[in-house]
Amino acid sequence: MRDVDTSQISGRLLKVFITVFDEMSVSKAAEQLESSQSTISHNIERLRSILGDPLFLQAGRGIVPSERAEFLAPKIRHLLTDLESLADNDGYDPLVDTTPVRIASNGSTVAPQLDRLRTQLWSKVPGRQLIFRELGSRDNLESVLHRGAADLAIAARPIRYPELLQCRPLFATHSVIFYDPAERGPIESIEDYCTAPHATLDFGGSIKSVVETALESLGLSRNIAISVPNVWFLAQVLKGTNLITTLPGLLANTAFSEFSQCKFPISLPPIDFDLVWHRRNQNSPRHIWLRREAASALQQSIADPEPLPETPKAIRKPVTDSAV
Repeated sequence: MRDVDTSQISGRLLKVFITVFDEMSVSKAAEQLESSQSTISHNIERLRSILGDPLFLQAGRGIVPSERAEFLAPKIRHLLTDLESLADNDGYDPLVDTTPVRIASNGSTVAPQLDRLRTQLWSKVPGRQLIFRELGSRDNLESVLHRGAADLAIAARPIRYPELLQCRPLFATHSVIFYDPAERGPIESIEDYCTAPHATLDFGGSIKSVVETALESLGLSRNIAISVPNVWFLAQVLKGTNLITTLPGLLANTAFSEFSQCKFPISLPPIDFDLVWHRRNQNSPRHIWLRREAASALQQSIADPEPLPETPKAIRKPVTDSAV
């Protein structure tokens, strides 16, 4: 194994590496770091020489990371965070820091909340680059935050978080049933719910939804006709059909504003949304500031947009396979 003289590796070289890694472009990295392309290229060449690896390879008109660069990236992020934490929290100046803010979430579900966060951040750091990444399944939380692909995530709370993740409650909403009133009426019982054709939102992954958990506890299942990965596509699918879908009530203000809604026929726990981050960033001055601003913008209870009509009393009798 090649000996590496770590005394030659400065924080500046690490910062250049991670910026090029994130942007996959020397020119974009130079722009972000307010430096010249030749200086960035020189820094990368120096790091290549120290580490004995090409780090980035030419691929058409762009570059791709080497296998070793992929391996080093999360470790270098961790080192940079530790270097940040050496500073006094009170000394952090968000107006001086030009690092983009990266937020992972399922944007189609919490679009109004993300826009509120954008407004909050731009009121404090006008024009700061914000990068909203799609989270997909909650199974991705640990990977996305560990790799440093996002500073923070906004996600529906799972039963438990991985050990390396920290969280802070933000807001809550309730599950409601949306349907096209031109094609069908409201759900009147749990039997009605289970036999109706369903359209579901599916980000992949293995974590069960609140609905699936509740139905399984009663020995029930639902008739899923179609699953899609996007809220706006789901609304398009629902329009003009007798399908129903069960989603957070906050969507009544966005993608499902043209649909009718009714209560779920049995009691369900609320859907809690959290702010989530990697434990290594717990004491980072930058991340402390980011978390404070995010909480200020989002930490409140979100009520369902309008009172829902009373749903007839649920029938808890299990539904037979022939009825599904």
